[in-house]
Amino acid sequence: MERVRAFFLRNPPPWPVLRFFACVGVAWALLAVALSPSPAARTVLVAAYIALWACHAARPWRVPPALVPWTVLGVLVLLAAAPSAGDPGGFRPFPFAEGSYADGALAVATAPAWAHVAILARTRDLAWCVPAALAVAPARHLAAGGLPLWPTWLMWGTGFLLLGLAFRLHTALYEARLRLAREAVAEERRKIAREVHDLVGHGLGVVLLNIGAARRAGARGDGPAVIAALEEAERVGRRGVRDVHQGLVLLRDPAPADPPIAPAPPTAGDIGALVGELRAGGLRVDLDTRGDLGSVDPAVGLALYRVVQEALANAARHAPGSPAAVAVSVDGPLALVTVADRGARPGAKRPAGGGLGLVGMRERVTALGGTLHAGPDGTGWRVEAAIPAGGAR
Repeated sequence: MERVRAFFLRNPPPWPVLRFFACVGVAWALLAVALSPSPAARTVLVAAYIALWACHAARPWRVPPALVPWTVLGVLVLLAAAPSAGDPGGFRPFPFAEGSYADGALAVATAPAWAHVAILARTRDLAWCVPAALAVAPARHLAAGGLPLWPTWLMWGTGFLLLGLAFRLHTALYEARLRLAREAVAEERRKIAREVHDLVGHGLGVVLLNIGAARRAGARGDGPAVIAALEEAERVGRRGVRDVHQGLVLLRDPAPADPPIAPAPPTAGDIGALVGELRAGGLRVDLDTRGDLGSVDPAVGLALYRVVQEALANAARHAPGSPAAVAVSVDGPLALVTVADRGARPGAKRPAGGGLGLVGMRERVTALGGTLHAGPDGTGWRVEAAIPAGGAR
């Protein structure tokens, strides 16, 4: 049993199903020959049909989708050209059609041809090749006679076509479900990457700013300023460790029995505290806010906060010592934010960056139906974002 299973499943879908239909066709064609081995011309044509599908079952050949309808039509014409069985009638599936059991078995043997055209043919080819394939048997009987059971061909052909189309539909739905699952996983990975970048990157940036401030204070002999800067760096570092730990706990167990109380996500109203934290680390920042920042949607407020956070972190990293300006406003239906710096000091090299922060900013903004532009502005750098204040619609 295991060998039979391995035989059918040794190729990826849809080949196991097509191999099964090929075996069905071979079995019924052999039965047709066994029931009536004469006339000889019929036996030769059916034997060629058996050899064709037996080889296909053993080693499937991949016909280009554009050629599948023509290949199937050729196979059906080959089988329909076989003379009627030499034994007398006796099989009457319809009042107006009577033939031999061997001819009836031959109608069932067409299974693999119908399955292949239903599963492998291009969608746009089904409109013409299905009627053409169904017309083979009636046309053969009307043109030359000798195929009294042509209605049986139509009956079995329609049934096998429906089975093949059902498998085709199931495969399409399954692939769509897999694609949606992959997209959901990819989106979750991007979301986690944005959050880790925002939490860890910002925290490390503030720690480095305070360490730099402590170094400069130590150079001028200001002991209290050194202690204050190092204490601020320690506080921010501990907060970053706590935030990362909470994130890892949630990733490991999304629904713990005793979940930790996560802090509320920042909003547009917290931009002032963010700027104050960076100022304490030595970054010169001017903040201008207009309008009611508390009226924007919480998701929009979080996006504004992250844009300012990332833009100021980039200013501190790429243009250390340069003043930066932040403008946040709520203007009617739009929430606007602009962050600009004057560029690095003369002679300072701009460090190479991976650009992940900019990608994360753009993903956040566009997900809410907004736009983001970032690029050089004179000697400095400018980031502008506009987001619908009510969020995505």
